[in-house]
Amino acid sequence: MKKMTNNKSFIKISFFVVFVLLSLLSANDSDLKARLVIFSDPTNASVYINNVYRGNTPLDMQIDPGQHRIRIAIDENYVPEFITLVAFAKNKYEHNIKLNLTSKGAYKAARFYHQSGDLQKAKYYYVLSTKSFGKTIPQAYYYAGYIDFLLKDFENSEKNLIDYVSYDPRSFQTWYLLGEVRNTLNKKNLAIASYKECLKILYPKTTDIFNSVKISQNELERLRKEILVYPTLDNYIRIARIYEQKGDLENSIYFYRKAIFFFDIDLEDISFKGLKSEDN
Repeated sequence: MKKMTNNKSFIKISFFVVFVLLSLLSANDSDLKARLVIFSDPTNASVYINNVYRGNTPLDMQIDPGQHRIRIAIDENYVPEFITLVAFAKNKYEHNIKLNLTSKGAYKAARFYHQSGDLQKAKYYYVLSTKSFGKTIPQAYYYAGYIDFLLKDFENSEKNLIDYVSYDPRSFQTWYLLGEVRNTLNKKNLAIASYKECLKILYPKTTDIFNSVKISQNELERLRKEILVYPTLDNYIRIARIYEQKGDLENSIYFYRKAIFFFDIDLEDISFKGLKSEDN
């Protein structure tokens, strides 16, 4: 009798275990999953989980428990973000992702605002481009310096133009702007040096003129008279050089600038010698 009772108890327990197992097996898989919610700024970013594309933001989906590697990306204009997530069943994981511009993305934004006439925003994005992840775009330094000049922020203009000219020392636009900025900042000797570099690029004969000028008061008087009749580029360079050697920086700057004005310098459409444009 006792044996039969034990058998009945065993059968009841077995039925219970089987029932539990069947219940677990028949349970909805979603009951064992975690919930993942991802928002991004900007929106419509692609989401990859363990290198598999799963949709675009905003994204609300279920994922299996365990460790996941999540990548949120748009294109080459934005730096992708990565998340390592250890998910537990029935838990919710929400992420708000701010995607930062790459150097190229910031430069494109700067060009857009520049061409739209919004100089403040253009300046912000040019500067951002120089500090962002990705390949350096030297043009950003030039345009940042140019806009600083237009906005009368001469200290920053000088800094950005110097940064650019280190990439492209043959940029006559940059040397000319540096001359204008330094003249405004009352850095007369540096202004003259900048104007001279500009002229050497625009007019290679400039160095020969410098070497041939006779530094004397008689020559200065002769040139002052001659320039009224023959206001040539060579004469302007000669008289500027004489004033420079005599220490008359104001007159030297005046005539160096007059010489530069013989050339049509387009400061908006800069010629980047030896550098590939990133506008496209």
